[in-house]
Amino acid sequence: MGHVVVFGNQKGGVGKSTLSVLYAFWLSDVHRQSVCVIDLDAQGNASKTLRGFDAGVLAVDLFAGAATAIAPMRATAAQRPIVLIAASNKLADVELAKPEMAVPALRRSVAQLVQHFDTVVIDTPPALGLRMSAALIAATRVVCPIELEEYSIDGVTDMLKTIFGIRQRYNPKLELAGIMLNRFNPHSVRQKAAIQQLVSRYPDFVVPARISTRSAIPEALAEGKAVWELARSSAREASTELKQAFMLLQSRIEAPQQVVSREVAV
Repeated sequence: MGHVVVFGNQKGGVGKSTLSVLYAFWLSDVHRQSVCVIDLDAQGNASKTLRGFDAGVLAVDLFAGAATAIAPMRATAAQRPIVLIAASNKLADVELAKPEMAVPALRRSVAQLVQHFDTVVIDTPPALGLRMSAALIAATRVVCPIELEEYSIDGVTDMLKTIFGIRQRYNPKLELAGIMLNRFNPHSVRQKAAIQQLVSRYPDFVVPARISTRSAIPEALAEGKAVWELARSSAREASTELKQAFMLLQSRIEAPQQVVSREVAV
């Protein structure tokens, strides 16, 4: 059985959609995995980038236990390296659904998808609600991207409490794969101090890699491809950073550290 990897943060603008898409590309290109990406963010940024991989199934249908929509996925997985289950405006309505109906439905849907794909990647909305909670309950691993700004760092503790609370109450298989440092500015003294603060507070959780702010990343996403596919010299450094970060992340996904189950310090 493959992993279900959720990219989540209770604060928006940290690059979770960007990293979830690039991680899916990396799994497909480097590890030759079959990957299903579920876009639970109504903004649909991941869906825009991966529109060429659209399976014709909407993410909102997974909350209704749409087994008939998932059934053809076996053949689709064999034909395409990446398959997208796209976002739509109707995802916002999921927050008004009954949790006792919607959460188990998504969990069953994801469990069926894992039978057909090596990895299922879930991009979540930038707020704690039914969609994010349901995704965490269905997941085996969670990645928390963070932008190195004061407000983002302050929000990390709340996200970690959510993760470990769901692990304790609903999903004992859930493991924190790590906190990913995104949109790093190597010239910023403030950001360097923020890294030291973050590592000091959560030494076991931070993935020891930094992804810098580079123009090649949004350029590649706009073209619906991975950064390493761009025929530009500016993409080389971005590709090196991303591949290194994903390699370290993957090692934690495959062999999670036992320390991640301890309580988060307040």
